Amino acid sequence: MIIGADQDLSERTVSGAGWCGDSGGVVDWSFASLKRHETVWGPHGYHRYPAKFIPQLVRQIIERYSDPGDLVGDTFVGSATTGVEALRSGRRFWGSDINPVALLISRAKCQPLSPEALCQDWECLSVRLKTVRRIGRRALTEREIEEIQGINIAHATDEERFTYWFPQAYREVLEAILFEIMSCTEAAYQTFYLCSFSNILKRTSIWLSGSTKPQKDLGKYLADPVEEFQKQTRDMVKRNTLYWKDLERMNFDPAWIFERYGLELADARHLPLEAEMLDFLVTSPPYATCYEYSELHQLTYLWLNRYHIFSQAPGLASYYIGSRGGTRRKKSEEQLALPLPPSAHIALEQLLTKVKGVRASAIVREAEHLTNYFHDMYAALREANRVLVTGKKMVLIIGNTYRRGVMIPTSSAIGEMARELGFDLEQRIVRKIPARILVSTRDMATGRFSSNAQSDSQAYPEEDILVFCKRSHCS
Repeated sequence: MIIGADQDLSERTVSGAGWCGDSGGVVDWSFASLKRHETVWGPHGYHRYPAKFIPQLVRQIIERYSDPGDLVGDTFVGSATTGVEALRSGRRFWGSDINPVALLISRAKCQPLSPEALCQDWECLSVRLKTVRRIGRRALTEREIEEIQGINIAHATDEERFTYWFPQAYREVLEAILFEIMSCTEAAYQTFYLCSFSNILKRTSIWLSGSTKPQKDLGKYLADPVEEFQKQTRDMVKRNTLYWKDLERMNFDPAWIFERYGLELADARHLPLEAEMLDFLVTSPPYATCYEYSELHQLTYLWLNRYHIFSQAPGLASYYIGSRGGTRRKKSEEQLALPLPPSAHIALEQLLTKVKGVRASAIVREAEHLTNYFHDMYAALREANRVLVTGKKMVLIIGNTYRRGVMIPTSSAIGEMARELGFDLEQRIVRKIPARILVSTRDMATGRFSSNAQSDSQAYPEEDILVFCKRSHCS
């Protein structure tokens, strides 16, 4: 069944406000009543990450569509919300992401550490941190502002980016903290502390507070790096204890949980898995025309690439699904021959009708970008079909977006491609997103995010939960 087709979907499409299931109970998919502290429980609060799953949402999906002991997969793992909830619910987990920052956060979150041993190690690290000087919370000096304004960030080298985002005094202190972290002998502790280090970088730079996207704030009061690292790590230590005790209550030995999951740096279009290995797949693919993930995590990239903690090939960002850099990739004959799903083809034709005047070339590039996005998603869905056991479920959480006033029907297009590749759509759940957690508003004319009161549309007021079954032997 194709999403958005002429067939009647009334029996299979349900509201995000609630649904009477087989047992007659009401299933809440919006989770509008949750408080923020409930959605960042335990390791879920380690690190900020854009467009994260609500843990309660993915937990409900896992328990509804998989069985204890199943191998649950997430091929766009992000910050491993799926992984933590799969492990907490008695499943095994395998996740991958092309983003090394995502893998760092995921490894820190999934692996519980002995609370006693972690506290001892943290005490030792805290003693060493006493030798690192405090800067205090302060504004930029005139000289620092002048130095920043002299850099063209659009064409900056990595060294210039360091100078742009971090005044020299802050770079020196952060470098000293990183040195102490890398002096730890246990790899699991290093990962834990590197996750903490990564999450304080925006607060100790000129990155605009509260902004997901890279915007500078020359009037910002930068936080003291040592104080921020200590506060962040102490919070993570407490969260780790909650995770450890939760697993113990479930009669799992937290010390051996690492045997129940795997995480790999991998492209969803080319997965390092044998055929039919996953019992269940749940993920939230990148949205069309959404974030440039390489830009959002650039501060962590700068630091961990600089000190060879990451080994990332130059230009990797151009391979991200949905990346603008993808428009410069050389396309294979197979990619060039791929047809667009009908709903996407119609939307792109509507977008191209706006090609005129000085914006013509920009609109043509946007259309090419979207074409590449759908071709890449076709490849990712084909891989998902290959690695999923026949007759098992795949759940995708995805929403539509806008470009220059044209609605890009991502959900429908993905449904069309999935059907062609061998999936049957069993259910489409429209999930209303609580207004208090929406990313921002969006200007319908340009498709750009904005907090301007004149913006006339919420960016993501709802999203679809698409429940597929790999064709053959479906019940």
